Amino acid sequence: MIALTAGLTAACGGGPDGTVINLYGGASAVKFNELIDACNKEAGGKYTIVGNLLPSDADGQREQFVRRLAAKDDSMDLLGMDVTWTAEFAEAGWIRELTGEQKSAAVEGVLQPPVDTATWKDKLYAIPRTTNVQILWYRKSLVPEPPETWDQLLEQAQALKDGGKPFQIAFTAAQYEGYVVNVNNVLNAYGGTFVNEDSTKVTLDDKAVQGLGLLKKLATSGLVSDSLSNAQEPEVFADLQAGRAAFALNWPYVLSAMREANPEVAGDLGYTTFPTVEAGEPPKVTLGGMNYAVSTYSKHPEETYEAAMCLRKEEHQVKAAIDAGDAPVLERIYTDNAEFREQYPMGDVMLEELKNAVPRPRTPLYQNISTLVSTNLSPPGSIDPESSTSELRDLIAQTLEGKGILP
Repeated sequence: MIALTAGLTAACGGGPDGTVINLYGGASAVKFNELIDACNKEAGGKYTIVGNLLPSDADGQREQFVRRLAAKDDSMDLLGMDVTWTAEFAEAGWIRELTGEQKSAAVEGVLQPPVDTATWKDKLYAIPRTTNVQILWYRKSLVPEPPETWDQLLEQAQALKDGGKPFQIAFTAAQYEGYVVNVNNVLNAYGGTFVNEDSTKVTLDDKAVQGLGLLKKLATSGLVSDSLSNAQEPEVFADLQAGRAAFALNWPYVLSAMREANPEVAGDLGYTTFPTVEAGEPPKVTLGGMNYAVSTYSKHPEETYEAAMCLRKEEHQVKAAIDAGDAPVLERIYTDNAEFREQYPMGDVMLEELKNAVPRPRTPLYQNISTLVSTNLSPPGSIDPESSTSELRDLIAQTLEGKGILP
C-alpha cells in the first residue's frame, strides 16, 4: 500500500553546479521534510533534494507518473513507486536497472520479499524503502487466546455473537485496491496465484476456488459489518475504535493511531499473525510498501541514487516508522533497534510475516488485473467460487493477450 504524499520541502538552487534531485512520491507526513533536510546537509552541496507534490491517492500518483514518464520528462529524478508498479515501469523502460555495487548496496540487509517487489525478470530496478503487512488485531478482554486459523477465527467470533458481545471481524472489502490485497491474501492461504512469474499465463486454478470460497464464507457468515462492501481501512479502524469489532485485519499503523483515537481500546489491543488455513503454517500475506527508482530520463542518475540511499538509511527508516508508520525493510531494525522495538511491540509479528510475505501479481499489467479483480469480485458476498474463478481467468487471459480493459 503506497504511503499518502504530503507537501514536501521546496528548495531553490542546488549543489555547486546547481544539481537538484526532484523527488516525486514516497513521503507520508510533513515530518518527511526533516529527512530531506538531513540528506541535503549530508550531501554537503553536491546536490539538493526537492520534494514535489503528488495526488494523495495511489491511482492519482500513478496517473501522473505514467503521463510524465511517457513524455520522457527529465525533470523527474527519484520516483517513489508503489510496490506494484515495478514491472510496468521497467517493461516500459522508464526506470534504470541497478547493477554492480549499486545493486549490492540497495539490497544489503533488506528482507527478501521487499527485494522481490523491486525486481522484474531477475533484474533489480528499485531500492526498497518501506514495506508493510497486515496483522490480526483483537480485543484482549474479549479474546483471551487469539486464533491461529480462519476456522478458529470464525468460531471465536460466533461464540462472542452468541454471548451478546462485540463480535465483528473487520476487513477491507470495498471495490478498491485494499480489497485486492485481501483477495490476494485468501489465494495465498491456499498457495494460489493469479499469473506466472513472467506474466505470460493465468494460473487461477482449484486453489483460487478454495480461496474465493473462504472469502465468500467470511462475507456471508453474519460475523462481519453490514457495510462490509464499503469498508476501507478507515472503516475497519472505526469498527475497532467504536467497539463493534472484536477482530480486525489491518496494517500496523492501528496501534499508534488507536493510542490517539481511543486510549482505552488501545490498551485492550492484542496482535498476532494473520490467520492461516492450517495451524502451524507460516502466514503468507500480501506485501505493501514503496520503492525508490531512478528515472531513465534523469540527468543526474548517480546523485539520484545517492539521494535515495540516504533517505533509505537505517536511522531515517526508524524515524519514518515512528513518525509516519512506514514499516522498515532492513531486517536488523526489527531485531536490534531498541527505539523501533519500543514503539512497535508487534515488530516480531510483523517480521515473522514479512519473511514469508507475497507480492501482488508481478506484471506490467497489474493495474488492469487489479481493476478486474476488484470489479468482478464485488461485493464479496456475491462470489460464486467456481464461476467467479472461471470468469476472472478468462478476463485476465484476455488482458495478457492485449484484449483486456484499461484502468
